[in-house]
Amino acid sequence: MTTRASDPARTWTYEAAIAFIAFGFRLINVRDLTNDHYMHLAWAQQLLFGELPGRDFVDPGMPLTYLLSALVQVVSPGPFSEAVICCVMVGIAAAVTFVVSAELTGSRIAGVAAAVLEVALYPRLYSYPKILVPAVALLLIQRYVRRPGGLPLVLMAIWTAIALLLRHDLGVYAAAGFSTALLWIHWQRWGDFARAFASYATAVIVAVIPYVGFVQWTEGSSEHFHEAVEFARGEAHQRFLAPPAFPFLGVSGTSTAWSAEDSAVLLFYSAHLVAVAALVLLVTSQNARRTADRLQRSAGPVAAAALAMFVLYLLVVLRHPIVSRIQDVATLLTILGVWEIAETRRRAADTRLAGSVTARLVTAFAFWAAVAVAAASAASIWNLGSLTERLRDTRVADGLSVMWRTIEGVQETGTQWPWERFWPAGELPEAIRYLNTCTEPDEAVLLTWAAPEYYFFAKRRFAAGHALFLPPDAFTTRHDQELMLARMRRQRIPIVLINETRRKEFASAYGEVDRYLRQEYVPSGHFEIHEGSDVIIAMRHDLKPERTYGAERWPCGFDNRPGSKTASRVGYSRPATAIVTLPAH
Repeated sequence: MTTRASDPARTWTYEAAIAFIAFGFRLINVRDLTNDHYMHLAWAQQLLFGELPGRDFVDPGMPLTYLLSALVQVVSPGPFSEAVICCVMVGIAAAVTFVVSAELTGSRIAGVAAAVLEVALYPRLYSYPKILVPAVALLLIQRYVRRPGGLPLVLMAIWTAIALLLRHDLGVYAAAGFSTALLWIHWQRWGDFARAFASYATAVIVAVIPYVGFVQWTEGSSEHFHEAVEFARGEAHQRFLAPPAFPFLGVSGTSTAWSAEDSAVLLFYSAHLVAVAALVLLVTSQNARRTADRLQRSAGPVAAAALAMFVLYLLVVLRHPIVSRIQDVATLLTILGVWEIAETRRRAADTRLAGSVTARLVTAFAFWAAVAVAAASAASIWNLGSLTERLRDTRVADGLSVMWRTIEGVQETGTQWPWERFWPAGELPEAIRYLNTCTEPDEAVLLTWAAPEYYFFAKRRFAAGHALFLPPDAFTTRHDQELMLARMRRQRIPIVLINETRRKEFASAYGEVDRYLRQEYVPSGHFEIHEGSDVIIAMRHDLKPERTYGAERWPCGFDNRPGSKTASRVGYSRPATAIVTLPAH
C-alpha cells in the first residue's frame, strides 16, 4: 500500500472517513457520562460562576480540559454538548493515529487497523487527552524527520505546552517523546542535538510562561505544586503493587467464565510485552534497518518516541481498576503494535532473501509471535469493549433515519434540564431538584463524599474549593483544611449534604472541617443514595428557611435571620419556621 506522503489526496479521504466514523460510533453509543466525568464538568461550571482555579478552588492540573468544557457549556448547557466535544476529540485522535501508523509502517491497512482498534478499546470520553496527545506528538515528530528545522520544533514545543495544560503529566510524557526522537535523530551529531534540544526547550518555556504567570498570581507555584502532589497521593492506592491476576482462574484455582476483566488483564500483559518487543526491535534496528529507505529512517525516531511515552503511561497512567484504565494506553498500544508486526514481517522477508537458517527461524518466530499477540489482543478488545452490543446499539442496519432519531433522543435528554438520562448511577435523586429550587445561583453547596455530579446537575458551585474530597490521604494536612475553612467562611453555604454512613471516614481525614460542620450546621432532613448510604441535609444554624420542599419538608429558601432555636445540632428535626411547602417535582 502507498503511504500518505506518496498519495496525500487519497489519504485525506481515509482520514476524514475514519474521523467521521469514530465520532459517529461514539456519539450514537452515548447513554450517559461516567461519575468521574462530572469532576471536569464541576470544574468547568466553577469557571462559569466566575471563580478562578488556584485562587478560589483547587486546580487539578488540567486547566485547558475544563476550560474547553466550560466554553462548550456556554454554547449549549448540559451533558450532551460535553459528550459531543469529547466524541469530536476521539474522532480526531483516530484520524491522527491512522496517519501516524500508515506512515510508520508504509501500509494504509495497518493505519486503519490501528485506528479501528483504538476506537474499539472504547476509552472513557473524558480520557480523550490521553488518547489525543501522544498521537499528535508522533505526527509532529514525523514532520520533523521529513523536514528538520525551526518551525517543526516550534510546533512540537507548542504541542508540549498544550499537553501540559490539558493535563500536567501529559506535557511531561510529550516532552519525553520529543526529546527521545531528537536524541535518536541527532545522536551521531551531538552539536546538532544540543542546538535542536535547546531550541525546543526554549520554545516550551516561552509557550508556558503565560500560564506560569497566572499560577503565580492566583496561588503561587509552591502551592500549585503542593496541590499536584496531593492529587497524586489521592490516586496512590490505585497503583499496581503487583501484576493483576486473571479472575478466570478463580481464587481457589478453579476455572470460571471468562469476563471483561480477564480481557483487560490480558491486554495489560500484552501492553507490557509490546513495550519489551519494541525495545528489542529498536536496539537491534541499527543492523536491520535499510538506511537508504526514507521510510525506515523515519520509523526509528517515531517508534523510539512512542516507546518512551508508552513506558511512562504503563508506569503512571495505567492503574486500577484495570477494566476501565487499560483503555488509556489505546493510542500507543495500537501504534506500537502495528509497527512491530510490520517491522518483524519486513525483517523476516529480508532474512529469507539473505540470511542464515537461524536468522530465518528467529525472524519468522518473531513475526508469528507478534501476530498471535495481536490476535489475542484484538479478541480481548472486542470482549472488553462489548463491541457486539455497541454495534447493535448503533442501529446501523435500520437505516440513517433511525440512527438520527437515536441521536436526537439523546440530545433532547442531554440538553433539557435536569438531564435525567445522563445521571451516572440509578435514578436522579430528588435532592438535585431540591438544591436547584431551594438555593440561589450565588450560593454554594458542600458534599462530604465524592459525588461531583451533584454540583453539575443542581447547577450550583462547590464549596471549600474542592469538587470532591479524597480521604484518607489527600488534602488532609492542617494547611489544606485551614484553606478549606477560609474559603467556606467567605462563601454563603446554606446547605451541606453529609454522608452519615461514611462520616467516620470523612471526620478522620478532615477533622477540622468536620468540627466546623458540627458547630455551624444542624440536621434538617435526610435521604438515601443508590448505594445505600444515608445522607443528612444539614442547614446552617444562623439561617432561616422561608418555606419547605416536598413531603419531607426539607428547608428551602434562606435569609440571614436566625433559624429556629429548637433545631437540634445532634439529631434530626424538621424546621419549625417553614411557611410554604413546595411540592417535589
